[in-house]
Amino acid sequence: MTTFKDLGLSDKTLNALEKKGFETPTPIQELTIPLLLEGTKDVIGKAQTGTGKTACFALPIIENISAKNKEVQAIILAPTRELALQVSKEIESLQGDRKLHVLAIYGGASMRDQINALKRGVQIVVGTPGRVMDLMKRGRLDLSYVSYAVLDEADEMLNMGFVDDIKEILSKTSRDKHTLFFSATMPKEILKIAKTFMNDYEIVSVKSTNETTNLTKQMYYNIKPKDRMEALHRIIDITDEFHGIVFCKTRLMDDEVTHKLISSNYEAAALHGDISQGQREKI
Repeated sequence: MTTFKDLGLSDKTLNALEKKGFETPTPIQELTIPLLLEGTKDVIGKAQTGTGKTACFALPIIENISAKNKEVQAIILAPTRELALQVSKEIESLQGDRKLHVLAIYGGASMRDQINALKRGVQIVVGTPGRVMDLMKRGRLDLSYVSYAVLDEADEMLNMGFVDDIKEILSKTSRDKHTLFFSATMPKEILKIAKTFMNDYEIVSVKSTNETTNLTKQMYYNIKPKDRMEALHRIIDITDEFHGIVFCKTRLMDDEVTHKLISSNYEAAALHGDISQGQREKI
């Protein structure tokens, strides 16, 4: 069985992985990490969500950039603010006792705070394309020292219409950098971008298992609209330590259901597009 030590990671990184309880690499990690540590090729990694893709690029970046250099040395693009936050927190936890500064930048949060953090010195930026572009246009984010450029969930960013932003961002980085794309699918546009911005690259793919979450029970209730809240109350009441997500058809319904639950002394919070970023993070 392959271990993280077999991949060529340093003791500092191995200690950080041990503290997180990570013992053996996933298939995509086993294939990509040695390639990236070797540093001779760019990589396109094809693997479904939940296969440990973040560690694939985070560990080699952590190993190869310097905390002494206050310039941005790695830029990681993510399609959503939630993923940007998730990835930045994961990188923080993987670096162990290193002093690397990781910053998540995304719309809906204070631009002033993000600019001030960049002024103090940040080695790794994880951001959504829109906010990254905003900071670049303002002259607040310099990518000329970047040695790693990563597209995480590249196919999702293309689906969301970020292709022009991605090309513009990559064009502001050095040709000598390592470029890494990670994606669940492989649309033609990704390969077009790779041919433009990557050097010698290798496609690494692991087969999809098409596994779904194993649920103890899956139940369907045919309930009249007027009886749905009462039915929801009963389901919550008969379930030990109920934690769940209630999906509603509209934002208005979302707010109405939340209000009714709170009025009945259940702990609940609405989550939709009108909720501010600060409120989302509290939820």
